[in-house]
Amino acid sequence: MGIGKFWVTDESSFVVLRALAMLGGMVAILLVPHPPAHQPYLGTLAWSFVAYKIGLFLGIWTWPAKLRAVLLASVGLDLAFVSLFVWFGGGIGSHFYLLFYLLVALVAVQFEPAIGLATAGAAGGLYAVATMTHGAEGDWHHLVARVATFFLLGGSLGYLSQRERLARSRAEALNRDLQENQRCLEQAYQELQAAQARAVQSERLATIGQMSAKVAHEVRNPLSSISLNVELLGDELLSLPEARRVEARNLMRAIRAQVDALGSVTEGYLRFARLPKPKLEIAPLGPVIADLADFVREELRARRVQVIVDVQQELPALRLDAGQIRQALLNLIRNAAEAMSDGGVVRVAAQALAADRTGAAAQRRKGAEPFPTIPPSAPAPLRFVERIWRRFSSRSSRARKVEPVWVSLSRGRSPWDTVERSPVRARPERRPPSA
Repeated sequence: MGIGKFWVTDESSFVVLRALAMLGGMVAILLVPHPPAHQPYLGTLAWSFVAYKIGLFLGIWTWPAKLRAVLLASVGLDLAFVSLFVWFGGGIGSHFYLLFYLLVALVAVQFEPAIGLATAGAAGGLYAVATMTHGAEGDWHHLVARVATFFLLGGSLGYLSQRERLARSRAEALNRDLQENQRCLEQAYQELQAAQARAVQSERLATIGQMSAKVAHEVRNPLSSISLNVELLGDELLSLPEARRVEARNLMRAIRAQVDALGSVTEGYLRFARLPKPKLEIAPLGPVIADLADFVREELRARRVQVIVDVQQELPALRLDAGQIRQALLNLIRNAAEAMSDGGVVRVAAQALAADRTGAAAQRRKGAEPFPTIPPSAPAPLRFVERIWRRFSSRSSRARKVEPVWVSLSRGRSPWDTVERSPVRARPERRPPSA
């Protein structure tokens, strides 16, 4: 305990009250008349008392960590001084024995009952010594009665103070629990406010989505009319001369391109605002992958990316939405192609696995293949991709191999919602220098 905190605690009150009591006793012993044989010792007693009190406060200042031991030692010295006051006051007839009651009461309130009773016993012994030196053997019954009240006072006050300390400790524990519950309640309230804010934001986004869908519908209807009229106008252009027909056809092509662009924009808004329900039908997956590969092959060839299709023969038919599966695979392939700025190979594989976990485990063992070494001088994105593949590599002690990446798509507002675990692997690979 720091010395600054000492003066605002129960210990400080204990020290101050004892000091006031002993100071009052010292002043009283100097004012009352004494026998001539005792007067030479009064000065020594007074200076000893002052030195003791100064030493007590210096001990509290010097050893704040040993405050309890210092206070208990000072209690013994206070009892010794009170016994001297009784001796100077005349023994059994002195009223200074009342200071014993005050000291016993203060100790019993400050410490546990056992220390209070021990203080009462020490006070009784010192009181008996101080009175017996004056030859008061005939008043032993008064001495016994007073010492008994020392024990009665120390025991009763010690018991009451112990109950008060226990009640205070329970109250402090309840207060700590209350503060903890209040903190949890405030945290829950903050989380509730955050959830409400997210709910309001979701409602706003939903409103924006509905507005986008409505605007897209309102725009798409005129676009359909414009597109139809452009087709009819194209038929009318056949009657024009050849020179004007070519110019008009170019204008019509530009108009149709802009109409198609606006149609794509409105279709994107509609797809964002309203997720189309999957139309599940029993259909083979192989033709969907093959048609998609033919569709994107020329586009990827312009980026120096090769598409390889690896579909198992006699692949069983699945219950799927071919359009949404096609859109999901198209997004995968285009993302893989965009990740290979220097060109490479995109492999799309599909094969049947066992119905339990053994199928996936066998596929991981079978599909593992060495990853090509990436030199330190390679571009940063390519080195980042290598770190990702190394992260998913097996822990084989012979060689680090890349496990197949199984595309697990979360539910969201996109055509990917119908795909739970798609056996599609998209691996970016570096092209050899000679390619």
